[in-house]
Amino acid sequence: MKGIARRLHRLEDQLTPADRKPLKCSRTIIQKWKRCPTSLENARCKRALCPDGTLSELVELEGSDEDLPFTDQALDNWVASFPVETI
Repeated sequence: MKGIARRLHRLEDQLTPADRKPLKCSRTIIQKWKRCPTSLENARCKRALCPDGTLSELVELEGSDEDLPFTDQALDNWVASFPVETI
């Protein structure tokens, strides 16, 4: 089991920089209008690490609020809770 963990760690080192943060991050937020308040409970998120090291994030929100009822920090924490897929 230690060998697998070591190999996985080496692979992660190849895909991300030493500080474990992606080189670039691209977040796209799409808001679909519905007759309900916008919340993170009915939202979806997909995260993918591209071969060049860019982290691509797609956030789909549903609701009628023009101003989001949560802070940027709350959105960042929510997005960070999703796994990152490798393309």
